[in-house]
Amino acid sequence: MRRRKAIETVRIGTLAFLVMIAAGSALAGAAPAVMPRLFQWRPFLAPFHSVMLHFPIGFLTMAGILEVYYAFRPNGEVRRVTVLVLWLGLLTGVISATFGLMRAGGGGYDVQAMELHRIYGIAVPLVTAATLVLQWIAYRDAAGRGWMHVYRCVLLGTLALVVVAGHYGGNLTHGSKYLVENAPEFVRELLENDAASSSVTNSAPINERQRYYVEKVQPLLEAKCYKCHGPDKQKGGYRLDKPELALKAGESDHVAIKPGDPMGSNLARLILLPAEHDDVMPPAGKQGLTLEEIMTLLDWIRNGAVFASNETNRNAAAGH
Repeated sequence: MRRRKAIETVRIGTLAFLVMIAAGSALAGAAPAVMPRLFQWRPFLAPFHSVMLHFPIGFLTMAGILEVYYAFRPNGEVRRVTVLVLWLGLLTGVISATFGLMRAGGGGYDVQAMELHRIYGIAVPLVTAATLVLQWIAYRDAAGRGWMHVYRCVLLGTLALVVVAGHYGGNLTHGSKYLVENAPEFVRELLENDAASSSVTNSAPINERQRYYVEKVQPLLEAKCYKCHGPDKQKGGYRLDKPELALKAGESDHVAIKPGDPMGSNLARLILLPAEHDDVMPPAGKQGLTLEEIMTLLDWIRNGAVFASNETNRNAAAGH
């Protein structure tokens, strides 16, 4: 009886939360003049997506493990726990997806990567709800094995969706190379060769400034800057991996790189700020730049901030 009440409580809580989300969406669309003094919930709640996303992963994984156990050793107690765990997975999945949508509204991410993460992230609670319906049918009609097979296949699909959504989310946060940056050398070489073969070849000559960028500057930017200002994420609307964007201003409206003028470049100003300053780059909590790395960037800007094409990168590496 207590377990049944617990399950009913979770169900009611989930429905109540969905109603709150609908009401919040309606209020968010109201004119700012109507609600001038209301607290802005989205900036406050959005960062909690990074915390909440772990709960549906854990609950749904636990449900899968319990279902495997139940398949070999049917038990009413295990069945009831599995139902409760799936409901918890649905509730936390809805909360995580809601916070994720709030965070996505802040911008600063690659549009295509964000859209993929959004689609799979929303699909997780939706498919979890379908799994609960199929579970109820399968458990109710214990004699019909067909529904049980369908339910278990959909549960497996839900777990697969969690993995895919988590993969795209990890790409947004840590960069697309996060999972393979410490992979065996032959794996990284294979991926790099595939990327190189897919690009258009160009017999651009290699000069010393391009070589300096390839050998000194680019590895530094990749290690310390691309995670926040690279192809997957652009904090402050600024991107460093493409020359035409790196030489422009981000949301600050201060030109980041002025070739030949380090002290007139906002990038130089930010990396020279004291470590405790709010605007220092890389920000607090990230690995800072060494004195040698700062001098490398300043020298590069002073000598014209020359970038290099992909083909130049490969030619420089081959001639190194």
